[in-house]
Amino acid sequence: MLDLSFLPLVDDRVRLRPLRTEDAEDYAEGTQDRAVRRYAHLPEPRYTPTTARSMIEGAARRGLERGDLAVLAIADPSDDRLLGSLVIFDVTDEGAEIGFWLRPDARGAGRSVAAIDLAIGLVRRSGLHSLTARTVTGNTASQRVLEQAGFTETGRNISTAPSGRRIEAVRYTRWLPRPTPTLPLTSERLTLRLHRPGDVEWLRRLYERPEVARYLLDPPWTAQLAETRLSERLTRSGLETDAGALALVIELDSSPIGDIALWLTDPARGIAEIGWILDPEHSGRGYALEAVNRVLDLAIHHYRLHRVTAQMDARNGASARLAERAGMQREAHLRQDWWSKGEWTDTLVYGVLAADRRTRE
Repeated sequence: MLDLSFLPLVDDRVRLRPLRTEDAEDYAEGTQDRAVRRYAHLPEPRYTPTTARSMIEGAARRGLERGDLAVLAIADPSDDRLLGSLVIFDVTDEGAEIGFWLRPDARGAGRSVAAIDLAIGLVRRSGLHSLTARTVTGNTASQRVLEQAGFTETGRNISTAPSGRRIEAVRYTRWLPRPTPTLPLTSERLTLRLHRPGDVEWLRRLYERPEVARYLLDPPWTAQLAETRLSERLTRSGLETDAGALALVIELDSSPIGDIALWLTDPARGIAEIGWILDPEHSGRGYALEAVNRVLDLAIHHYRLHRVTAQMDARNGASARLAERAGMQREAHLRQDWWSKGEWTDTLVYGVLAADRRTRE
């Protein structure tokens, strides 16, 4: 359900708040705009101040009280005047759908994107992890707005709009990562923490080893390459950050023995990739499997990802066996797709779906 205690939300372009009875006249007037009438597909074919007031005091208020429907005002942040409306509906424990419209005199200033960004914040704070949207195929303006707000087109079909009419719709989705959990992560024997500036030396010693670098795209690390790679890892502190990645050090009894990373490959649909390296001196004791399982748990249960993949050099039998023990399925064997260290190499692709992981547990 939606946690509407966060309302109102405001930035420098719009205020997102519940509709009020005094909005009825402006709401009715705004819905008479030709573009709104053509594209919005609102539940009522025509709103008057009286019917708008009835909706605000009735269905909209009850939806807010239940937390499963939010018919909100997009208002001017300076004078609180109604500029349009945004609705969050079909709310489940997992996600919701969003729709919006603006008055003609409020368009062209980024207010739609701003209102959607505020709504995304509300949905994320409510614990939901995805938003969908639909727009008719001819509404290119709304399509641009949704794309600017980070939504990705996921298909086209015939569907029923809130108006009850059947429409040819373009469907959009935006996956909403939850905030990073409290770090470090822990498992039975291990601690998984973020990287620190002082990690450069042990990382260099690990990645300069020929048996470690053999199946990686990087050559054995030099001191300079170690500095570069660590600087990249330092920014990877969560899937919800600009980096869209989480890079963690694997520690045993406070000593680093490897690292593991999770990064988004399709942010709109909640798809990520996982990769790991373990010091060969600590292999054969189940540490890598323990770390991979902990991060997959994080990916599926906390971040609510739909799918996680792993790719590796096909000669790396140890990593392939590890992926399989972690419940990942081999999905592809790509022949000679990477030119690495002077030769063509094959790639194995493993994948696990959220549904696979939950069934396995």
